[in-house]
Amino acid sequence: MDMRLGGKTVIITGGASGLGRESAHYMVREGARIVIADLNQENIDKVLAELREMGGEAEGIAMDVRDYEDNQRMAALALEKFGTIDVLVAGAGVGAGKFFMEMQPQDWEPMIDINIRGVMNSCRAAVPAMIEQGSGSIVNIASEAGKVGEKRMTVYAATKAAVMGFSKALATELGRNGIRVNAVCPGVTMTPMTSRYTPEQIAKSEKFYPMGRLGQPEDIASMITFLASDQTSWVTGQAISVNGGFGRS
Repeated sequence: MDMRLGGKTVIITGGASGLGRESAHYMVREGARIVIADLNQENIDKVLAELREMGGEAEGIAMDVRDYEDNQRMAALALEKFGTIDVLVAGAGVGAGKFFMEMQPQDWEPMIDINIRGVMNSCRAAVPAMIEQGSGSIVNIASEAGKVGEKRMTVYAATKAAVMGFSKALATELGRNGIRVNAVCPGVTMTPMTSRYTPEQIAKSEKFYPMGRLGQPEDIASMITFLASDQTSWVTGQAISVNGGFGRS
């Protein structure tokens, strides 16, 4: 299926690893021009080399989504290099596997600042260009944990529920500007964030998935790419689960 992303500019925060990296690969194959935004310059350089070897146009910026000025620099780079901002994938995020009562308030701050404030900062920086051109697609990365709640993921779940609410509300504001906003809610997916899982934990978790396995980055990247594309031009304000049937086994 032609996703009609040829020549479009896509910003991906958290784009140097995990779901962001895989999404960049998918979108380059569809002809998109990519801006990789991430904290880790070394990883940015690796992903840029991969994308360019695939024949893609790609630029990178080391930035912190918690810093609004960094987000403005990110948007400015996309406009300087490619002239438009057609898609934003707000994928930067962090998690923690602790019971709520094992945590102190300072333990919550990175998740709140990156998972909520970071998404808002990135959207606020990218949307003016989308409004000016009268089109755009925003895909915010939430989580199935934000829909159903998960023990040992209480604060993370709260931040991802906030991302879903924010995405739905922003979609209602920006629809008149031709801008769509959706959230993707992955089940447990094998990315650097879940690298702490032991083989025993993986085997235990797989029992909750009718498909018999945990997610892989490509499972989520394909949905992100679909929502970014014009093939979903009448889809907005949705929080879409990509979860292998979690909870139905």
